[in-house]
Amino acid sequence: MIEKTTTVSLKSANVYQGKSLILSRVNLEVQKGEFVYLIGKTGTGKSSLLKTLYGDIYLKEGDGNVAGFDLKKLTWKTVPKLRRNLGIVFQDFRL
Repeated sequence: MIEKTTTVSLKSANVYQGKSLILSRVNLEVQKGEFVYLIGKTGTGKSSLLKTLYGDIYLKEGDGNVAGFDLKKLTWKTVPKLRRNLGIVFQDFRL
């Protein structure tokens, strides 16, 4: 039997850009080993969600955990440690 390990978890998360609410009551779980696509129309909050997951936007409301890091407790010192544990391919990665 394969044990499930949650890598990404958001519960009732509200994502803000400044003071503007972009996404409300987001619930998401991604298990270790899963490959996830995030698709949608322009302006639907895809980038804001990803920025929250890799610490570019801090989570103010709700609960979030990525690779063992509590998103509400991230500081500028812990963000690089979080990002070393993630594998993100950006649309414009300029290799």
